[in-house]
Amino acid sequence: MSREDTPRCPVTGATAAQAPEPDGPTGLPLAWPVVGSTVLYAADPPGFVRRVQREHGTVVRLPIIPHNPTVQITDPEGIRRVLQGNADNYARGAYYKAFELFMGNGLLTLDDADWRAHRKVVNPAFTPGAVAARAEETDAAVADLVGRWAEHARAGRPFDLYAESMRLTCRVIGHALVGRDLSQEGEEFAEALSVALEAIFKEVGSLEKMVPSFVPTPYRRRVNRARRTLERVIARASRDADEGIGEVATLIRRSDLPADAFRSDLVTLMLAGVETTALALAWTLYETATHPEVRVRLEEEADRVLGGRLPGAADLDGLTYTGMAVDEALRMHPPVWQFPRQTIEDDVVAGRRVPADTPVLVSVYGAHYNPEQWEDPERYDPERFRPGGTPSRDRNAYVPFGGGRRQCIGKKTGLALLRQTVAAVHGRFRLTVTGGAPRSGAYITLFPKGGIEVTAEERRR
Repeated sequence: MSREDTPRCPVTGATAAQAPEPDGPTGLPLAWPVVGSTVLYAADPPGFVRRVQREHGTVVRLPIIPHNPTVQITDPEGIRRVLQGNADNYARGAYYKAFELFMGNGLLTLDDADWRAHRKVVNPAFTPGAVAARAEETDAAVADLVGRWAEHARAGRPFDLYAESMRLTCRVIGHALVGRDLSQEGEEFAEALSVALEAIFKEVGSLEKMVPSFVPTPYRRRVNRARRTLERVIARASRDADEGIGEVATLIRRSDLPADAFRSDLVTLMLAGVETTALALAWTLYETATHPEVRVRLEEEADRVLGGRLPGAADLDGLTYTGMAVDEALRMHPPVWQFPRQTIEDDVVAGRRVPADTPVLVSVYGAHYNPEQWEDPERYDPERFRPGGTPSRDRNAYVPFGGGRRQCIGKKTGLALLRQTVAAVHGRFRLTVTGGAPRSGAYITLFPKGGIEVTAEERRR
């Protein structure tokens, strides 16, 4: 750890003894007696995050049960301090205990000293060379998606963007992890991933958690069913890995990691890779479908770069505006919208003293809507990400994949798949949202409640 005898703010130079602790929303309606902000936070987490930032600042003490107080950080300098500048002073902490419900002791839940060995084992599967080696399978998956959507278009049949996106990522990421198309596990696999992320969120503190585990509530039954589904998938992956099937699974099987790492790391990568990438794709296509001026520019770029064919890995560098559209959607809808940590010793974050053993929430969502960094943050505008621009914002105001050494290992894989698919869709179709604006839900990820219903119309170039 980059420990200092007297922790100082890297900007103001204030010591922990001199710096004030974060303010908190001490009055109604943001904090109530006994329960503090817990009920209001649970009712609308993203909305609550933005309101706290707007009314109380970028480093705020939140009275949230059961981890009271928790400090929310949306300040870019504070985010840099936690994720990079003094990362050794921040453990996974109390919030991550809930993640162990499904993820065990693996890539996401372990602290740095133990995590490094796991990251080193799986890293070869995410290098540019490894991604390139899987390009043929990715191309086939994107082509199949376009083929299905062409059938929907001819029939005038609406479909769910989120469900279709999950089908794609289950196939592409499934091949990388376990050597097969995980969408063939049926809808119950996608449901298991969603339930797992819901359960992890609720395990921190919810009414369901208060009910004894032996009581068969509908929620408990869904959680148990999800666990059984994932265990079945992992059992098959284990048998296949013994025969060298599945790049990541085989790497783990042949490593010196503990025996439980096989399950923990594979489930972690499924949860952290399959659904998050699907959500990013669904939200991007929703935004482009509802912003005609963006859609037209995407179509023009697809026609110019692709000339009517489907994109491949070699085309991605030429799809500049497509990348900008994806980046802006990730700003507005970051799939993983906050990162928990916990201080080991006192620290000074953006001029505020954060005592030892304090849970911290690095709010990606709040940072992405910080009005000090983003002009009109409610507006979808890909021009914010034009290459070569000179934005006034701090680079840590945009962290959809985290930052520092724990940055998402699948960042390049996910971005490549997103660009390729968005370009393929806009080269062939125009989408219309038919089910109304989706309501955003929030557990570990930001998801569209009830999906995103659209119709597709074949373009005439």
